[in-house]
Amino acid sequence: MKNSNLLQRLAQNWPVKILAVAAAVLLFFFNQLSRLEVRYFSVPLQLVLPTGLVPGAPYLSKVRVTLRGESDAIFRVLEEDVEAYADFSSHTSEGVYKEPIQIRKKGTALNIDPLEITVEPLDVTVTLERRVSKSLEVVPSLKGFPPPGYQLAKYSLKPSTVEVVGPRSHVDKIESIHTEDIDLTGRVEDFTVQVRLNLGDPLLRLPGGNVVEFRGVIQESVVLQTFDQANVVVVNLPPGLSVQGELPTGSIRVQGKQVELEAIKPDQVRLVADASGITRPGTYTLPARPDLPSGILVLRYEPSRITINVVRTEGGIQ
Repeated sequence: MKNSNLLQRLAQNWPVKILAVAAAVLLFFFNQLSRLEVRYFSVPLQLVLPTGLVPGAPYLSKVRVTLRGESDAIFRVLEEDVEAYADFSSHTSEGVYKEPIQIRKKGTALNIDPLEITVEPLDVTVTLERRVSKSLEVVPSLKGFPPPGYQLAKYSLKPSTVEVVGPRSHVDKIESIHTEDIDLTGRVEDFTVQVRLNLGDPLLRLPGGNVVEFRGVIQESVVLQTFDQANVVVVNLPPGLSVQGELPTGSIRVQGKQVELEAIKPDQVRLVADASGITRPGTYTLPARPDLPSGILVLRYEPSRITINVVRTEGGIQ
């Protein structure tokens, strides 16, 4: 009898009672929500790709993650423990595809309740192309010059070629790969440096690494120069004899180090004729030889012979 009365009392005004319970639940829910806080950060977007295909155009690389939960809990979560990824592994041919961005929790993000995680944007579109590789020549990017009188005589790169991997359309367009700038300014000795490769395309990769060794050989510059007004002189003429008239000028073509040639004075370049064999006045033809500082290579000169008229000097020996 008592149970029957209890059921009758519970059944009385049941719509009002249901509304009251619902209101209580909502109040509890909103009370809980008021205690929750929000945290925002960005994480890299990882792509799950099918074998043999890679992104063929730039795509969204980071996404915004929102954590909602109790303050103490959400601020203990490390950013690297919330991963964002999109799975394209079901696509097996080149094309443009869209997939939802999903969240994977690990480490400090596990076993937190309540914890709500949302991501922006909700999906990502990626162009997939066939993955190809190619061997490329490494080209040094040289900047500046050695000091005057020095030059980069030769260089070597190790390795001289590298393998590049990436989407078909990007790999097809590239024929060589340049290094970052190598400065030659002020260098007067051989040198070796490690230098990075300047790939310049975020979709391309260098499986063997992006650093090469550059070795430069610096030498003093060797130049050619012509002295067109070289003096011709007669030496070892016996006392009492002299050359009548003016002697011609000569031309001497030489090769040497730039620094040494620039240091030569005009009176140090001449053609010399040896007159030690002359004993009396007359007309003589003598061989001429170039006379220059040591270390200079004479390529050609003229005249190779000179004709002189030798006379007695006033008061000379009879």
